[in-house]
Amino acid sequence: MNKLRYMHWQIAYRTSKGEPFRLVNNPDYAWAADPFLVEYKGRMYLFAELFLYRSERNGVIGYCVYEDGRFGEWQVTMDEHWHLSYPNVFVRDGELFMCPESWQKNEVGIYRLVQFPDKWEQAGCLFCNARYVDTTFLQQGEERYIFTFAPTFSGDEGELLLAKERADGTMTEPVVITRDVGTARPGGNILRRNGRLYRVSQDCRNSYGAGLVFSEIDSLEPVYKEHAVKRISPKNLRIETEKKILGVHTYNRLGGLEVIDVKYYQPTLAEYLASRRTRRVFVNKY
Repeated sequence: MNKLRYMHWQIAYRTSKGEPFRLVNNPDYAWAADPFLVEYKGRMYLFAELFLYRSERNGVIGYCVYEDGRFGEWQVTMDEHWHLSYPNVFVRDGELFMCPESWQKNEVGIYRLVQFPDKWEQAGCLFCNARYVDTTFLQQGEERYIFTFAPTFSGDEGELLLAKERADGTMTEPVVITRDVGTARPGGNILRRNGRLYRVSQDCRNSYGAGLVFSEIDSLEPVYKEHAVKRISPKNLRIETEKKILGVHTYNRLGGLEVIDVKYYQPTLAEYLASRRTRRVFVNKY
């Protein structure tokens, strides 16, 4: 029976701190993780990785619309020949941009939406010839900082890097901030509260995506400093579900709307059969 169990992720949301998180339905063909919220042309959107477990077992980027207190059906907005996740979306000068994780392409690229919902063009490359993931931005006054994670691709270890955007749009050489497996990997956008900045990270000490850490940023320059102020694990969360939640690794909010992703085991014969069927077809895809 264990062969038929797969680790799935699902997004949950709430609109006030006094209520439990409610699950957003996964599409039939995928599970969803890495939620990011953005308001674009008067509508609230949720972007996330969709892991296509019944086809290529590949990550694409999907979105759904938040209306009347609930999220609608998932739609695919970006599908490439490499794995995509962590769709960090933002609006600049009225246009929608996205910086998805795409380490298999060996770069950190920025994409601009040309035509809604699925026509994107690459607008730039923040880091070329680099295998970085989960890139996160911070605009502080006139300065723009970039956090990104350089995994070792062996276990959950890696380095949190910090770079700064120059006036010409190029990046300074990234510097290592920490290698602590409990706080290094980003887990959402930088939060602002009462004039203070908080960095969200994944706690991977016991397993990948086991929990979240919120660290207050004490100093950005000349030496970066932060200290952890809060840790969240599944036992700290109120979620309307009977599933046994085993982890949480992304948090974002926009206004009063908060989103997280949670992981759990899902028994599924269909996924098992699909994985055996497609493994031979896509084993050399990348």
